[in-house]
Amino acid sequence: MAGIVKFHQKAIAIFGVAQTAEGQSAVLSTSQTTGAITTLVSSTAVTGIGTTFLSQLAPGAYIYNNSGAEVGQIASVTDDLHAVLTANAKVAVTAATFATGLGPKNALAVLNLNFSTELTSEAFQFTGDELSRDEETVITDKFAKFDFETFMPSLGTIGTPGAPPLASEVPLVDWMGACGFALDLTANDQAKFTNGLTSNEYLTIEIRRTSPDIATQKVFTTTDNRGTVDLDSTVGTRAKLKFSFQGNLVNVTQKVKLNPDFGDQKVEHAPSIKSTTITQSELALYSGTTVTFTPATKNVCFDKLQSSNMSGFEYSRYLTGCLDGWSKGATPTDVTMTILEDEAGASYNPDNHLEDLHGLRLGFGSVIGKKVEITFNKMQLSNVANSTVAAYTGQDLTFRNVGTTDIILS
Repeated sequence: MAGIVKFHQKAIAIFGVAQTAEGQSAVLSTSQTTGAITTLVSSTAVTGIGTTFLSQLAPGAYIYNNSGAEVGQIASVTDDLHAVLTANAKVAVTAATFATGLGPKNALAVLNLNFSTELTSEAFQFTGDELSRDEETVITDKFAKFDFETFMPSLGTIGTPGAPPLASEVPLVDWMGACGFALDLTANDQAKFTNGLTSNEYLTIEIRRTSPDIATQKVFTTTDNRGTVDLDSTVGTRAKLKFSFQGNLVNVTQKVKLNPDFGDQKVEHAPSIKSTTITQSELALYSGTTVTFTPATKNVCFDKLQSSNMSGFEYSRYLTGCLDGWSKGATPTDVTMTILEDEAGASYNPDNHLEDLHGLRLGFGSVIGKKVEITFNKMQLSNVANSTVAAYTGQDLTFRNVGTTDIILS
């Protein structure tokens, strides 16, 4: 994979765009490569024959044998003929062709993908007389922006039940890391994304454009990608995550089409949010400087729960004599929810707590590997408006999310 690999950067993301029959966009996972490789199950070494590892592989990428079985994840690339895996090869390969891609946990299908090339320019006008329109325009900066939606993932099956999962077993780990969510794997059988820990991860991403029956794809390579992620959870639907990324646009080339593989995402997504799957929906108040949630508490009946920029980080463009990129800073964000009034079954009344600090926890799913818990640990109620949910009287609540945010998959 082309691109600059820097400290804290994972050049793992091959982002392929293809139009499906429904007119939606899809992210594809593997790309066939040139040359052949040899690996042993007793070694981390990958030896190439006629390969171009420096342009086709990067730390974090996965490689597969010609049957589609995972060989391993790349730890480093030495030169065009030699690379090193993060662990001993899972399968042996003897002078055979191979493919590279995101790996099963980062390949995903998406909805509503938008991509644009952003330009800034300066113009110089050559004045001769008042009627002159002679002008020279030069581009001073160019970068890429894109956004897409996908379903909230589930942890699925981990290799060692009763122990913390491996990072490679956690879906969307690299996408979330580039949005400012660090991965906490200190608890058994669960993975926690949190902005309470530091994540300075970047991604190198390929945005691919294609049309039916064309053998190659137009590929935009972007480096130093950072982004934000929004939550959209509406009762009666599957929770969705909306990612917005921006990165340095390096080059535009033609590459061989990718082969789709959404097997993991088809089975490892969170359940629909319904009254039968919600295990907790609690608004709790601060006592001093802490908030305590009571397991399995449902004191608020909600219809919609949305959070823009869940991690609470913002990125500003910088251009220096050494680097082009995005600096990260913290910013308060909003959490909005529509709830039913007390008479519809809820026990929380916001009008009694207008000046109190809140914590909010939503849990849904009861099957091991399919549970999701989302916690906003410190929020200030900023607006209450009358609303309706079907024939019920409701309220639209807006909170300022000024604390940490956690997403636990278990």
